[in-house]
Amino acid sequence: MMREPASPRRTLRAALAASALLLLFAAPALARVRVEVKTDVSNDGTRVLLNHSSQVPYLIEVEDKKIKVIYGESVSSRPARGRVRNSVLKRFGVEDGDTLVFHVGDEYLSYQTFELRNPFRLVIDIQSSRSVEDDILSRLDDRDRSRPIVVIDPGHGGMEEGAIGPGGLIEKNVTLDLARRLKRLLESGSSIDVVLTRDDDRLVGLDERTAIANHNRAALFLSIHLNASRRRNATGAETYYLSTDATDDEARTLAALENRASGVEKGQFIAHGGTQKQLDLVLWDLAQNQHLAQSSLLAESVQRQLNALAGTRDRGVRQAPFRVLMGATMPAVLIEVAFVSNPDEERQLRSRAFRDKTVRAIGSAVIEFLGRSKRTSIYGSP
Repeated sequence: MMREPASPRRTLRAALAASALLLLFAAPALARVRVEVKTDVSNDGTRVLLNHSSQVPYLIEVEDKKIKVIYGESVSSRPARGRVRNSVLKRFGVEDGDTLVFHVGDEYLSYQTFELRNPFRLVIDIQSSRSVEDDILSRLDDRDRSRPIVVIDPGHGGMEEGAIGPGGLIEKNVTLDLARRLKRLLESGSSIDVVLTRDDDRLVGLDERTAIANHNRAALFLSIHLNASRRRNATGAETYYLSTDATDDEARTLAALENRASGVEKGQFIAHGGTQKQLDLVLWDLAQNQHLAQSSLLAESVQRQLNALAGTRDRGVRQAPFRVLMGATMPAVLIEVAFVSNPDEERQLRSRAFRDKTVRAIGSAVIEFLGRSKRTSIYGSP
């Protein structure tokens, strides 16, 4: 008698059951796994963050406009059910006791996932079919194209909090405040237009940040961050520009941490429901290569002004493969203003006076750089 082949779903269930049995030998008793669900909406889709009370095996499948996270044991979610009310993700909830189901909308295109450890978290990026480029272009206003445009990128945002100081100061809040101050300074004192990649507490994808700069035909791209280190005595400012090869181990580690916060790990995204999207650093480097010399000059100017005006310790200009700088078609730098992990610098970062000094330093560097570069026509062409 011929046996009917097992269905793909039955195979999935069997694999998860086997994984669950293995876990039973590792622990005397397994309570129901609790999953905290957080969502964050950006222009190109919705990010879902799943915080788990313990490590648990899972598989993901898509059917009938549903993304299903099938666990190897019973789970409960908080909230038990939720509505997102956008065109990419509609609602979510636990079904059949072991499956967290996300009902997607009409503009759903695909999804990507990656894991974070300690604690175990699963991130699902649900991508929209609506073109990010079209959305950005629809928001461009009429500008005097003879005026250079500077795009300022406040690091992190939304569920990506960035580094957190020992006193609780959160990087995403400080970078947004610094970006707003810098925008006011540049627009009030010179013939410069400024665009922020975000002007509120929301998630913006790394690729979307440089897309905003490219579509605005920006003259410069500045990404503002706060540094962090396990060494609590680490201090000072650093300015980076792009390279596939990091200057040193510290620069390599920092770039890896910043990239991993947005799903870039070991040079790739983990993609499901489609082909694996490889991050080709060589091609990205070529895209920025013609601007590297100008990026180096901009980084040196920023670092020099930070040391002189803000009084920060000079940690120098470095290079690293920051994803947020890749693909920028203009001089681009990433600025680590200070170490929020250092108690003294965290106190300084809370100070309006220190923030104003920092902004004046970066603003002076931008004006100096644009003035020096005006004859070379680095401004975006109309």
